[in-house]
Amino acid sequence: MNEGFRRVQVSGTPHECGRQHGEQLAQQIHVNLAGYWRLFQHKAGLDRAEVLARSESFLGPIRTFGPHLLDELTGIAEGAGISLIEVVALNCRTEILSSGLVPLDGGCTAVFCAPEITADGHTLMGQNWDWSDHMRGGTVLLRIQQPGRPVILTLTEAGMVGKIGFNSAGVGVCTNFLRHQVWRPGVPFHLILREMLNATRPGLAVAAVYRGARADSGSYMVAHRDGEGLSLEATPKQLGLIHPADGLLVHTNHFLTSRLQDGDQAILMSDNTLWRYGRATHLLRQQAGKITPEVIQSVFRDHFDFPNSICRHPDPSVHELERVASLASVVMDLTAGRMWASAGEPCTAEYHLNEI
Repeated sequence: MNEGFRRVQVSGTPHECGRQHGEQLAQQIHVNLAGYWRLFQHKAGLDRAEVLARSESFLGPIRTFGPHLLDELTGIAEGAGISLIEVVALNCRTEILSSGLVPLDGGCTAVFCAPEITADGHTLMGQNWDWSDHMRGGTVLLRIQQPGRPVILTLTEAGMVGKIGFNSAGVGVCTNFLRHQVWRPGVPFHLILREMLNATRPGLAVAAVYRGARADSGSYMVAHRDGEGLSLEATPKQLGLIHPADGLLVHTNHFLTSRLQDGDQAILMSDNTLWRYGRATHLLRQQAGKITPEVIQSVFRDHFDFPNSICRHPDPSVHELERVASLASVVMDLTAGRMWASAGEPCTAEYHLNEI
C-alpha cells in the first residue's frame, strides 16, 4: 500500500527552520541534488560547475526580495552539509532547466472551486504536480511554524523552501509552469511560492508575485478560505489576472491572458495543455453544485489522451530523462484546513489526509 509522503516539521526563526529542514532531510537532499545534476546536464547542457556559477546570479535578487528566505536557505545548507549555492541551485532549478537545450514538458493541472459550486459550501483547490519521473521520491510534506507568521503545510522537494500548500491564515497556493520569450536572473519561482505561503492575508500573497524581480514565468493560483480565488500569470515583466467563471478556475500550462499569448513558449512544448485544460473544466462543470474533494480527486485520475493526460504517466518511447509523470496529487479544503495528497499517480496512489 502507498504510505504517502514523509511529513517533516520545523519551527523557529528562518535560519532555525532551514537548519532543521537540512538535518532531517539531508539524505533526500543529496539524492535530489544528484538527480538534478543529471537533468541539468541533459536538458540544459550544463555541468555542475556551470550550474553553480549560474546560480550565483540569483543570490542578489533573493537577498533583496526576502532576506529571511536567504537565511532559511543558509540554514538548509548547514543542516544538510552542503554549500549555500548548491541549495540555491535546487531552488532555482526551474529557471536553470527552462533555459535549456531540451524543452521542458512539465504539466500540472490546477483547479479552484468556489463555495457556490461545492457540495458543502467549502472552498476547494488542488492540482496534479507533473514533473520529471527521474525525480520521483524526492518530495516531502513540510510543516513550518515561524514566530509572527502563519503555520504552513507545503508539498515540496527536499531542499526547497516551498511549492504547493496552504497556511493557518486560510491562504492556499497552487502553481503551473509557464514559459515566455522573456527571461532574466531574478527571484526564483519557488521562492515566490514560499513567500505567498508566508502571507497573513490573500492580498499579501498577491503582493509577493508583484513585488519581486521575477526571473521566469509561471501561473500562481491563490485562494482564501472565505471563498475567493484567482490566478496570476506572470512573466518577468508583465502580469495577467484570471478570475473564476461561475465559481470555477482551471489552469494548465498555457497563457490565458490574451496580451501574453504571443510570447507563449510553453504551449509550443506541450501537446496536452489545451486538452487538460478543457477536460478538467468539462468534468468539473458537470458536477457544479456537487463538487467535493472526492470529485476533484476523480478528475485528477482522468486518463483522456493517455499517457499525457490529467493523470500523467511516463512515456516509455522517450528518453528516460524526458519522461514526465504525476508525481503527486493534492486537494485542499481551505475552509476545513485539510489537505489530501497522493505520492504518485492518483489513479493508483492512495490519497492521505493531512491537517495543519
